[in-house]
Formats: sequence, C-alpha cells, structure tokens
Amino acid sequence: MSCHIRSTDGTPISWSAEGTGPAVVVIDPIMVDRRLSPNGPLETELASAFTVIRYDRRGKGDSACEGPITPDSEIADLRAVINAASPDAPPAVYGLSSGGSLGLLASGRGVPMSALVVMEPPSNPPDVETVIARTETLVANGHNVEAVREFYVYQGMPEDVINHMTDFAEACAPYAGTIPVDLRIAELLTPEILAQINAPVLAVASEASPPQLREFSEFVGSHAPTSEVRTLAGDWHGVPDDVLGTAVTEFISAVR
Repeated sequence: MSCHIRSTDGTPISWSAEGTGPAVVVIDPIMVDRRLSPNGPLETELASAFTVIRYDRRGKGDSACEGPITPDSEIADLRAVINAASPDAPPAVYGLSSGGSLGLLASGRGVPMSALVVMEPPSNPPDVETVIARTETLVANGHNVEAVREFYVYQGMPEDVINHMTDFAEACAPYAGTIPVDLRIAELLTPEILAQINAPVLAVASEASPPQLREFSEFVGSHAPTSEVRTLAGDWHGVPDDVLGTAVTEFISAVR
C-alpha cells in the first residue's frame, strides 16, 4: 500500500506499508530515498511480524520539497507519517545511522513511539559549519557527486569502501543538498534531549565498526533513560539484515 499525506506545512510525504502486525516505522539514513536505502532488505525481514512503514524523507524520492529542510520540518514529517500510518497506537520506530538520530531527536521532542531501535546514530559531529559550507558550495556549483564523496570521507568511511561505491554516490548525488539537515539533527542530539525520551531504546552497534561509530550507540545508552546497547556481528557501520531483524523483533516484542 502506498499513500501520500501532508505534513504541517503542506509538503506531500510519500509512505508505504508492507506486512501485518504492529506498526514499525523505518527511518532511512542520509542522502537516500526508499529505492536507494539499505533498509529495503530489513523490511522483508520484519514484514512477517510487523506492518513495516517506510517513507521518503522530505526532498527525496516521492516526497518533493521546494522550501528549506530543517530538523523541525523533518520531525513534523515523521509525526505526520506516524499519525497517518498508526493512528490508534504509537508505533515502534527503527532508524539507521542518521535516521536513528532523527528518531531520537523526534522522541525527545515528544513524538510518540512505543519503542525505538537505532543503529549507530551520529551525534556531536565535528566541524559542522565547515562541512555544511563546503557541501553548499559544491552543490551550488553542480559538483554533487564530489559533495557525496567528501561526505563519505568525513564520515570516516574506509577508502576501499568509497572506491567501490562510485555508482551509489552518483545515484545519491541528487540528494547531496540534504546533507546539512542531517548534520544539524546530529548536532541537536544532546544528553538533555536524550534524557527526555520516554520510549524504551535499543542502540545497536556493529563489532566491526571503528570506535567512533560504536561510541554513537554508547552515547545513547549513557543518556536515554530506558535504554540498552547491543553489539552485534557485522561490517563497517552495518549488521546483516537477518541478524538485525532478529534483534529488532525481539526487542520490540519484549517491550510491547
């Protein structure tokens, strides 16, 4: 099932639902729409136990946006999707990387969730203003692919991984202009915001990720009131979908 809803400011947000059971809203990471997102296979893993709600974040895919994109507008969009897709009860939410940062910020700002699972959600990013200014300059001059590749370097992505992602970087290039909002969201993810989260939180980390990325999940576990951190076998900034699907299913089922 595919649908459109209107966010608070009238922006159309496209979302879809697959599977049966309690609702789980999936938030994609930076620079991807539903078609490009690594969350696609996870949807298949979860759809046997849950109704999986996915949406194109503002300015990506079928969720067009003509105005500026801000953390507040992203939170409003997520709230609108939750209200439309799960009107009778707060859903569980899963967010990958910066999608997890958005989920945490939204929960800390009062968006209702029954549970929240996040995978290495960025917080306290360094040199935000420098990276944003550089990204905006590159995009303004039509160098979107270079902006994407520079952001990969900024993330700490290994060079061999970047070299194998040329086609993916080109596919993400139309969304390079949305990089600043994800950085702003991560910047707002403070201990004070995490302390306001009422939902049970599972923060997942990959044992193969570098310390900087694993520390993102540990930061959540240190400040969100009802939270736990789980390190799973995986790759750089990722966990196999079957392993992750099992962890998500077990956690959400346990706290329901």
